[in-house]
Amino acid sequence: MKQREITFYSEGTKMVGNIYLPDDYKEGEKRPGIVANSGWTGVNKVYPAMFARQMTARGFVCMGFDYRGFKPSGGISGMDKYTTLEMEIDDINNAVTFFKHQPEVDADHIALIGWGVGGAVCIAAAHRDKTVKAVATLNSFTDGRRWMRMGMGNDKFNKMLRTLEEDKYKRVTTGDPVLRHPYEFYPNIDESGDFYVEKTLKNLNGGVKDDIEVECGESFPTPMSSVIAESFVRFNVQDILPKLAPDCAVFVGHGKYNELHDKEEAEDAYRLANEPKQLYYVDGKHNEWMFDEDPKLGGLCDAMAEFFRDHI
Repeated sequence: MKQREITFYSEGTKMVGNIYLPDDYKEGEKRPGIVANSGWTGVNKVYPAMFARQMTARGFVCMGFDYRGFKPSGGISGMDKYTTLEMEIDDINNAVTFFKHQPEVDADHIALIGWGVGGAVCIAAAHRDKTVKAVATLNSFTDGRRWMRMGMGNDKFNKMLRTLEEDKYKRVTTGDPVLRHPYEFYPNIDESGDFYVEKTLKNLNGGVKDDIEVECGESFPTPMSSVIAESFVRFNVQDILPKLAPDCAVFVGHGKYNELHDKEEAEDAYRLANEPKQLYYVDGKHNEWMFDEDPKLGGLCDAMAEFFRDHI
């Protein structure tokens, strides 16, 4: 895979990412393009780069980037650890605008891939930009409040809401963004969160965790403002999904035994979307199969590539 670093701006914030090209790409070609997007605490060099390796091998031009608040991309002045899912929609839409103008990209044939929380965000981004012809929402959700309550249970969920209200009051009265560990308010994170950091990040590409500390001067995962958790609770794409067709086709991919995002969320997304659509189950959980050589990842990417060829 060939790649080059790029920068663009999202509502005034400098964003950093990469254009990824197939090994057989020839100068002057224009190919269908995919913008691959992270989930929560995701960074470009992990899952967007992984999807780019998979999808460039299948002939697509790809782009990945870090959302605002995640270095090396910038953040809001004075509150660089402050972001919401709504802000990530802006980031993705601005990324698509930049991507469409790259010389390697056929601007009439663009798709989005969203991993985890990023899947729901990509659904909303695709609804805004009618030039996006297909979206893949992977291991995601449709109703944030339901997902969080289901994963936490009523007691923990209601305790979180009280804490978030206290944090919100502190923000509006002091200007303090109130930084917390990003997994503090993420449902059922213990098993997959430990796996993600201890196995995936430390082993992928020779140790992404160490690379991030060197490049960004901070450990991973970095504390973020608890405002992001507020946006999890209010984020809901159930009304959006039926409106994507006929402009945008919907691919729903989900781990059959996912403990972070119950497969009910995938079933809901598929039910609500209109044709063309596809539901694909991976015989696994959330991220224990997310390695380049795992046949489960290969099978998912084969299915996505076929879907994108048919619909973008």
